[in-house]
Amino acid sequence: MQRFYAFFLTLVFVGVTSISFAQTDEEDLIPIAPKGSVAEKLQNRSFDDTQILRKQEFTGGGVLHSQGWGLIIRRSKNKTFRRKRVFELEAVSMEHPKELRSVNPYYENTSSYIYGELNQIVVTRLGYGRHNVMYAKFDKGVEIRYLYIGGLSVAWAKPIYLEIGYPSVPYEYIATERYDPEKHFVDNIFGRASEFKGIDEMRLLPGIYGRFGFSFDYARQQKNIASIETGVIIDYYFQDVPMMAKIKNDPYFLTFYVSLQFGTRWYRKFANRKEE
Repeated sequence: MQRFYAFFLTLVFVGVTSISFAQTDEEDLIPIAPKGSVAEKLQNRSFDDTQILRKQEFTGGGVLHSQGWGLIIRRSKNKTFRRKRVFELEAVSMEHPKELRSVNPYYENTSSYIYGELNQIVVTRLGYGRHNVMYAKFDKGVEIRYLYIGGLSVAWAKPIYLEIGYPSVPYEYIATERYDPEKHFVDNIFGRASEFKGIDEMRLLPGIYGRFGFSFDYARQQKNIASIETGVIIDYYFQDVPMMAKIKNDPYFLTFYVSLQFGTRWYRKFANRKEE
């Protein structure tokens, strides 16, 4: 985990340093830049005009973060040559940092469970934000962007059900029950029940989230997207998220993530206009 944080902080330092030298103009596709600036160098490089016309983007991929994993899809549209508007939908699992997986010590081949887990948490995020190009990619190289996105975050809390042995070891029968920290202990928990048990009792906890990160697009062809993204996300809910028993549960998650995304770009469709 320390290596993960060190890698992330290094990328943040490089990105923030680069931002201070990048010059952007929000009005034009290719801004008129001061002599010697990065923007002027971009103007002097030859490139295919179709790169500007490729206004639309769609990407999807996997996410690995400091408390779980998930999937993400995005839809983007260029506002200028350097700025993109982004809509995203993401779903990730969320695990408590202090959870510990256990097995029944008296029986073999039993299903493992997380002792003390009250609810299984899945977080979905629906957000809107911006991608800003720091270094544009033309025929070769890597395009570097920084991004900021915010929106609605919903924590789906599914209660945990366990198989409980009665009356004592050796068990005479097994019953499926919702986990109760006052009744269920290591000596009477036989194993975990079906993953689908308790779906009809799922609770939705609304909240908000914010994301900041850096994206590195290394695809060889301009119409394709293949990017690695890293950053930080904070989710905040309007009540504590009940993940574990007898452990303090917080109303927020602060996670660091890395994602691998693939997608495509296509041309903007211009409406036909009659000359007056």
